[in-house]
Amino acid sequence: MRIGYLDDEYDILKSAIRSLKKYDIEIVALKNIDDVTNITMLTDAIISDSLECLLVDYDLMKLESKVYGTQIIKDINEILPDFTCFLLTNFTEQGINEKIVQKVFVQDKAIFAEEDDSQEFCNFVNKIKNSVECFRKRLEVTKLEYEKLVEKKKERQISASEEDKFIYLYKVLSSYDYVDKMPDILVKNSTQDTLEDMLATLKEFKQCLRKE
Repeated sequence: MRIGYLDDEYDILKSAIRSLKKYDIEIVALKNIDDVTNITMLTDAIISDSLECLLVDYDLMKLESKVYGTQIIKDINEILPDFTCFLLTNFTEQGINEKIVQKVFVQDKAIFAEEDDSQEFCNFVNKIKNSVECFRKRLEVTKLEYEKLVEKKKERQISASEEDKFIYLYKVLSSYDYVDKMPDILVKNSTQDTLEDMLATLKEFKQCLRKE
């Protein structure tokens, strides 16, 4: 089980890694993202690292992009609605009162100062594991939608919007090994192929006109 961790200081990273390792949970620190407000870059990192959950610190003001974790979580869930993010904060009431992140996913950052076999810490671990199980189950449901789009693509009965959806679902599902990886040419948007063919034909036509 791999989960991500996004912070501006990572002062509790070692403690978090040590405590969660006992429960077979691996933490991947997202330290190499220059601009965390670039949500496309951030979600690409989540998907490429096959992360199944994300811990986000509330106060990210020491990053160059200067942003609150609540905004990051909101933006991530607009792209990955089935992906669970926990908001870590020393001010839980503030995080809850903003009502951007559900109360159940707002966690006191001091949890990593607790003994890793304490009831409170075990409850936190169970919330993480339950979130990951839900995410995996939703990927299974998503795979069914993807398979229907595959059939439409094979029969050349897929619309442009459906093909965009197919490419997106393939990207997610293949990263988590729910579907086999395919050559890029099989995933490529056929609308783009058609456009490229038209441009090539137009170029040939212009060349013929010049010769005449």
